[in-house]
Amino acid sequence: MAETTNPVVNTVKKAVSGIGARVESAVGEVNKLQNKTLEQANALVETAGRATKDQIAFAEEMGTELRKLVLTATRRATSFFQPKA
Repeated sequence: MAETTNPVVNTVKKAVSGIGARVESAVGEVNKLQNKTLEQANALVETAGRATKDQIAFAEEMGTELRKLVLTATRRATSFFQPKA
């Protein structure tokens, strides 16, 4: 019984119980920040994926146009060497 009335023991008990609440609060905040970080990372990956798909589609389009130009240029160049009827 003497321990419960001792002011030092009461102060230590309050400090220890306060630390537990603070640690629990800190862990909760870390969890929130971790979730936000994961959401942001997910959004970044999705954005990068969309940008990559767009770049690949653009490269395919440019390749198609380049092949058309080469084919047209080759036909015109070979037409100079064909005998005229």
